Amino acid sequence: MIDLSGIMGIPLLKKSRFTGSSGPLRYVLEKSAREGEEDRLAATFWIGENCSDVTPDEEKTTRWFSFDEKGLKEAQAWLNEQGHAPKHGSFKKG
Repeated sequence: MIDLSGIMGIPLLKKSRFTGSSGPLRYVLEKSAREGEEDRLAATFWIGENCSDVTPDEEKTTRWFSFDEKGLKEAQAWLNEQGHAPKHGSFKKG
């Protein structure tokens, strides 16, 4: 189970991305900024042993949340939902 409390928060994500894993689930949390839009929190996950840089984008799933503590908690809950799928081939997409 992913528990980010006390490990990282929005101040860290303003400067850097955060990577982690839980079993076979790997994830990245990072600030996503598009021109003319408010900052968002991008939560991306994939299954496997490889890091984000060598995992093909088509094997990753990303969801966006508000860039605040509430969004961070929602992202954590969403990632935990993905990690409770019964087996590798059954992980939820989108």
